[in-house]
Amino acid sequence: MTDLLLGIDIGTTNVKAVLATPEGWIIAQAHAEYPTHHPKPGWAEQNPADWWRGAVEVTRTVLAGAPARPEQVVGIGVSGQGCAVTLIDDAGEAVRPAIIWMDTRSEPQCEHLRACCQTEILRRNGKQPAPYNADPVLLWLQEHEPDSIALAQTSLTTTGYLNFKLTGTPVENVSDASILFAFDLAAGNWSTELIDAFGLPRHLYPEIAPCGQVIGHLTPGAAAELGLRPGVPVVAGGEDTSSAGLAIGVTQPGQALLSLGTAGTIYIVENKPIVHPQLLAFLHVLPGQTLLGGSMAAVGAGLDWIRKLFGAEFDYVRLGEMARQSPPGAGGVIFLPYLSGELQPINDGHARGVFFGLSMSTTPAHMVRAVMEGAAFAIAHNIDIAREAGSTLTELRAVGGPTQSELWCRIIANVTGYPLTVLADNAGAPLGNALLAAAGIGLISDPAATARKVARVTRQFDPNPKFRQRYVEMFPIYRQLYPQLKTQFAALAAIKDIHEEPQ
Repeated sequence: MTDLLLGIDIGTTNVKAVLATPEGWIIAQAHAEYPTHHPKPGWAEQNPADWWRGAVEVTRTVLAGAPARPEQVVGIGVSGQGCAVTLIDDAGEAVRPAIIWMDTRSEPQCEHLRACCQTEILRRNGKQPAPYNADPVLLWLQEHEPDSIALAQTSLTTTGYLNFKLTGTPVENVSDASILFAFDLAAGNWSTELIDAFGLPRHLYPEIAPCGQVIGHLTPGAAAELGLRPGVPVVAGGEDTSSAGLAIGVTQPGQALLSLGTAGTIYIVENKPIVHPQLLAFLHVLPGQTLLGGSMAAVGAGLDWIRKLFGAEFDYVRLGEMARQSPPGAGGVIFLPYLSGELQPINDGHARGVFFGLSMSTTPAHMVRAVMEGAAFAIAHNIDIAREAGSTLTELRAVGGPTQSELWCRIIANVTGYPLTVLADNAGAPLGNALLAAAGIGLISDPAATARKVARVTRQFDPNPKFRQRYVEMFPIYRQLYPQLKTQFAALAAIKDIHEEPQ
């Protein structure tokens, strides 16, 4: 009878699960969606019960799809979207809906943190106060819903909540916990000094465990719902980005996870914490490693935007053919890809997209290529800031829809100046969690080595020196555009009713 590991990831829009062997081979996988609620503008909440229902559904689906007997599942690992504030009362029930990372209601509390603690948060935690995180949300709740805070036994992230449902133990894994501003990266634990400076109750910050440590065992009640046997070991798991990095073999200092979809993320593995005010730093699921990088709001979204702008007859194949008609550099057109504001490294929600360098000779092909190059420039911008902070990059490992475009991959390699290794899309974070579970119960000794064996490289793109030089000349212009437009972006955002219906 083959031993199997169950890996689960609670994402922003859906829950995914895999059944995998200890060697990392996927036997079955499934996903299920759940809603996000927006009670007021800028608010984003989810019902933790929906996460659990989704986890039950996908677990039963992979068991049936394998097919696998319940006793074959010998370990469970979980990851999830970071920072979702999930208050748990003494009875183990959610006090209120979870406030997820998309929520912006806590901007006033972020201003408070910037005034009291910004330097210390950056020094200890490697981030700048912003509403996506749990600490300012807890401050908002303390101010506006004190009864919710009073009822809370503790506050858990998405991962922590699911682990609690599985085991009855309120524990956070160290990678997930390290996202929060109250975490000290060097110490590997909560900073009592920061929690006190925030003015939050200490009990809102639960116990922390290493990602591969067994934190408990499947309770009889949870086992009955999932269709598993009671007593299955559950490891602490990871934050979804770090678990996904493990899954594709981003396990050694200098390697970077480049995840491209509607949005994009790039995180470089470091063997010690490196912090920079424009980037994010948090712990990898692998002991002794830190991830440094950031997220970009629009990668595939930019190409989708221009496809809709040109008309329904333009599909992605036709857009790719158009972009090939343009030379590198898009005829002197540079695109700022800030269609939904931007996260790292500029951290400005007011920023907007810009075509710079339009002329009478500009063609649609130039504009499509500029959009693709703009996404690559945004990736290079994050890499550049990381290098300024002391990071050393050796390889970009990329997954996601945009990597299906050979042209786009060549553009990214040429713009960044680094080899781009494209991997076959695997199960991502759920697979990483399954490997953590396998290691946690002793079935494998090195999840990183196992991940490197199972990660399948499909193509590699090396920079072309000729085209690389052209982008070297254009990149400083790209970097200078945002600082010159920052004030104008804010002024434009301040104009009221600018998005009213046409008269």
